[in-house]
Amino acid sequence: MPLRSLAVVATRGSSNNIFQVATLVRAATALELTVQVLFDEDALLKLRRDRINLPEWSPAYRPVLADLEERLRAAEFVDMETFLHDAKEHGDDVAFWAGAETMAAARLQLSDLTPLLNGERPRDDFLADARAADALLTF
Repeated sequence: MPLRSLAVVATRGSSNNIFQVATLVRAATALELTVQVLFDEDALLKLRRDRINLPEWSPAYRPVLADLEERLRAAEFVDMETFLHDAKEHGDDVAFWAGAETMAAARLQLSDLTPLLNGERPRDDFLADARAADALLTF
């Protein structure tokens, strides 16, 4: 049976993890899937306006970082916010949510974060809705 919907919980906050989420969203929307993403914990903190475009790649990327940055430039990668925006706009039904618990713990307002977020949601509410998705991924 083909997938129709995908739910993703993103918790890791390195640039490579956010890049992977955006790439996954873009691939899923190419298949015309409905996509819901909950950014939580470190992933949500990475979406602060003052951090989203900072290069914060995982240490594992250190040996290949120069090549990676060159490939990103060749692919006309501008910045993380633009990449996320393009991934979201690639689909007809994509929503990015902020984890309400992380927002409360970090004392964040939606205005502190990228405007790409649709709003905030408690993790349990997101997961309850995600049970109806054809696939749920967490990373």
